[in-house]
Amino acid sequence: MTFAYSPEATLSETERYVLGSLNQTWPSAATMTPDMIESHEAADNPALFVDAVQTLSDNGMILYEAFLTGHISGPRFLDTMITARGKAALQSSDVDA
Repeated sequence: MTFAYSPEATLSETERYVLGSLNQTWPSAATMTPDMIESHEAADNPALFVDAVQTLSDNGMILYEAFLTGHISGPRFLDTMITARGKAALQSSDVDA
């Protein structure tokens, strides 16, 4: 089986921040918003944050219960957790850095 995003692949700054934040809260779930991520990319462009979270989810690195968005609240991913695959990708990117 070929995955679109292997743990050895290069993670973007936003993806690393998402995985790192979730790794710090593990094993608890967290609500993820762009302002929780210390990424300059995500702070300036919430759509980039949403894309990064969706990409991580599509590739099995994180799980989330629901995606909500609103004019005032902005995008939110509820009950988000890092997976073993996400931990491996994060560890791999730490070794490469």
